Amino acid sequence: MSANKRKPICAYILINVKLGFTDDVLAKLKNIPGITSVAVITGEYDVIARVETDSLEEMHDRTLDIHVIDGIYETTTSIIQLEFT
Repeated sequence: MSANKRKPICAYILINVKLGFTDDVLAKLKNIPGITSVAVITGEYDVIARVETDSLEEMHDRTLDIHVIDGIYETTTSIIQLEFT
């Protein structure tokens, strides 16, 4: 992330992983710039990643980085509009 004053673009990316690929996928996700957290979850998806970027174009690049990871067969990206902590 650059030192500009704009708020980052943040998203949650929900990921489905082929059986037997979870450990490899997690290891590769941790190396992608902008991913601030990764969790294994229950339910319709297997993994969720939180991504922060400076622009929508950079967010697009990060999603492409995720799409090419062997073992991932589906993703859903949800851009955060408002977030309360």
